[in-house]
Amino acid sequence: MRGGGGGGEEAGQKLKSMDVDKLENGGDKPALKYHGWRAMPFIIGNETFEKLGTLGTSANLLVYLTQVFHMRSVDAATLLNGLNGTTSLAPIIGAFLSDAYLGRYLALAIASVASLIEYKVLESWGA
Repeated sequence: MRGGGGGGEEAGQKLKSMDVDKLENGGDKPALKYHGWRAMPFIIGNETFEKLGTLGTSANLLVYLTQVFHMRSVDAATLLNGLNGTTSLAPIIGAFLSDAYLGRYLALAIASVASLIEYKVLESWGA
């Protein structure tokens, strides 16, 4: 028999060995384990390169629309403003869909594929 508070230490060690993965309301389902900010560098990098790609091609796209498609400058600028507004609003919509329906990893995978497709489409246009 252990003396003086050994039961508390023993219970603490048992909880550490179980990784404390149980929910409070039943104890039979494993709880979600969040591992901190492991995915954050990927998210920041992805968003940074997506914005750089969009902003970097806007000026080139204006020239492309006016010279190759023979659009008026006003119409081309209006189209680009709509594109920039859409790309600025898309993260808000994506955040709602991710939180409500998709989950963080599926939403990140979809956004990465969409970003890659956007890059490839703009590259094929010569922008």
